[in-house]
Amino acid sequence: MRKTREFLLGPEGQNNYYHVVSRTAGRAILFGDDEKEAFRVLMLRQLKFSGLRALAWCFMGNHFHLLLEVPDKEAALRSWSREDYLERLKMLKGEWSTKMVVAEVERCQEMGAESRLDEIAAGVKERLFDLSMFMKELKMKMTLSYNKKHGRDGTLWQGRFKSVLLEPPSQGYGGQGGSGEGDDGSEALRTVAAYIDLNPIRAGLAQVPEGYRWCSYAAAVSGNRGARQALTFAVTGRQRVTWKKVEAEYRCLLYVKGEEVEADRGVDGYEKGKGGFSQEEIAEVLETGGRLPVAVALRCRVRYFSDGAVLGSQRFVDEFFEDKRGDFGKKRKNGGRRMRGAQWGELRVLRDLRRDVIG
Repeated sequence: MRKTREFLLGPEGQNNYYHVVSRTAGRAILFGDDEKEAFRVLMLRQLKFSGLRALAWCFMGNHFHLLLEVPDKEAALRSWSREDYLERLKMLKGEWSTKMVVAEVERCQEMGAESRLDEIAAGVKERLFDLSMFMKELKMKMTLSYNKKHGRDGTLWQGRFKSVLLEPPSQGYGGQGGSGEGDDGSEALRTVAAYIDLNPIRAGLAQVPEGYRWCSYAAAVSGNRGARQALTFAVTGRQRVTWKKVEAEYRCLLYVKGEEVEADRGVDGYEKGKGGFSQEEIAEVLETGGRLPVAVALRCRVRYFSDGAVLGSQRFVDEFFEDKRGDFGKKRKNGGRRMRGAQWGELRVLRDLRRDVIG
């Protein structure tokens, strides 16, 4: 399978959804409370500018997870004028580099330099509704902020970000976990959202997910309207559903009652905690022929969510496979592969991982 960033882009003409992960260089734990708060502010500002939406998010000491909705660029910008692009810059007017561009725009408008205004507008257009541009700018701005505060130089991140394309939701929310007839098709979204919000539990940084400030679930529980709307959409696939209707369902997905176990050693550089399952416990379950329930598996590190390439129903993964048929070997007949290690239901993945899928 060809491993290029373009290969993983979703179909044109629709909103696409991605789970993205990026880690610090060497997985060093660099971010404390101040850095996480700075990252939150940068993310929200960059989301507003770029036109993307974060359905779920979590900032850790050495990495971050985002579940992103990326609108179709052509449709989103269809009615935009040059003035709309230039006005968009003002969303970032607090940044030094953008201040310079805004000042140049004002000079060009006074001088009637139409061609230069067209160039600036084209540059803004390139940055909007684009996953790669969003991630590039967000990581760059966090690097500049961190290096300035700590008096350091050089890269902050470990290469490019990882991304997995997720199946988009369909209409018709049926409630209660998204399985069976009448499902809304957003099983991939709600599963990955829960996985993201359980990051601090896996790392032993909190005993309950709402106890960790820098994740989307804690923000929703605290009353943040945007976080509630985003998580509600991740769970239901619909815009006009209230948080009250899905709060209990999502909470049940996050919790495994009565468990108090150790987190894995060495995962992302964290020490032992009380939020995951040890390799021995997982191996014991698998050796007896049993598969972990999804709620339990989500408290472990799941490679499918960062390395599986495409995640969704058999139909969704097969359609992606057929669209990219020329990028696969002739012997491969379909796209969807069953996920190992847990009771994943109807979820399928494009990349057939065989080792260390649950850790």
